[in-house]
Amino acid sequence: MARELEMMSDGYAWIITDGLMNHFDSMDDTVIASTQGVLGVKPYIAMSQKLDSFTDRWKRKFHQDLIIYGLWAYDAVYTLATAAERVGATKSPVQNQGTSNNLTDLTSIKTSKSGLILLDSILNTRIEGLTGDFYFANGKLQTSIYQIINVIGKGETQIGFWSSEFGITNELRLSGDKTYKTSVTNLSNIIWPGDTLTVPKGWVFPMRGKKLKIGVPVKGGFDQIVKVDRDTKTNKTKVTGYAIDVFNLVMESLPYPVPYEFEPFMHPNGSSAGNNYDLIEQIYLQRYDAVVGDTIITANRSSIVDFTLPYTEGGVAMMVLNKQVDKRSAWIFLQPLTMDLWLTTGAFFILTGFVIWVLEHRINKAFRGPPSQHVGMIFWFPLSTLVLAHSSVISSTYPWT
Repeated sequence: MARELEMMSDGYAWIITDGLMNHFDSMDDTVIASTQGVLGVKPYIAMSQKLDSFTDRWKRKFHQDLIIYGLWAYDAVYTLATAAERVGATKSPVQNQGTSNNLTDLTSIKTSKSGLILLDSILNTRIEGLTGDFYFANGKLQTSIYQIINVIGKGETQIGFWSSEFGITNELRLSGDKTYKTSVTNLSNIIWPGDTLTVPKGWVFPMRGKKLKIGVPVKGGFDQIVKVDRDTKTNKTKVTGYAIDVFNLVMESLPYPVPYEFEPFMHPNGSSAGNNYDLIEQIYLQRYDAVVGDTIITANRSSIVDFTLPYTEGGVAMMVLNKQVDKRSAWIFLQPLTMDLWLTTGAFFILTGFVIWVLEHRINKAFRGPPSQHVGMIFWFPLSTLVLAHSSVISSTYPWT
């Protein structure tokens, strides 16, 4: 399947564990040919005369190769026999764990009290078997050294080792400076998929593959979140805005490239094709792979799509200019109104005083006198009305007479 998807070419890296690598020797040529450039690990087994003799006898009798699981099975049986020999032939009572007659009930199986003694002997037995130093620690088989394998040609090529004491090394080390190394530069040259020595980035998506379609809303008015500009000549659209910038930064932070394109949710004439729910529903209908925009998370929308964590807060807010005002100033009472409004108010006060003076100075003695008194009356009369009620009566009835 990986070969059909062209994922065994340049730019890809494949690493397999010992669970699959242990069966590599039993794979046919077709499978091996499809795994060129793959890296793998498997337990290291030192060659010995004892191992060669056993494998030769196995091949002559069964006419097939023996994989590591067969060697482990042989050593496990040998360990069991050695442990049983140490315990010796002892008679111990057999007891029932339960009273059930059901044959599938494990609690009904008879057990021997010497079983715990045999188990303890197995865990404390250490032999030099076909696979080398064979023993159990904490109930598990211990493998301290692994081979690092590179699949090249018709077989496997050893490029290094890993051990719990020395880390990654080019050659097998059993003693010496126990500096733990993790750099791959300690390995031999690796032939990667595509028959190249260039280290792939890994998880590289083919650029000719399917691009993700990202739906964006088309709205009027406030366009700082998402803005869609359409060129009528080329019929191309450009999507910008805060939500678009956040999405682009998230995609750029991924360790692998993901091709995608924005698609405005609109009619051919450029108008919106629906509201936010209609846009989100397109994901459910598999028209879009995702939606980016100021889409509020609601219960009915969450029932058909999954939302990311919100990165903006909804609601209505007011933004005002933060100005430093000296509250100790004597002119603070002027702050509620602008200077233009104060000047306009003062002008109307003066105009009111002038109109009253024009109407009254010919017939009202209170508005007569030297010119300075006339000017003072024009300013004083309208301002005084703010703090006191005048007892004098305006004599003029113009223009009603």
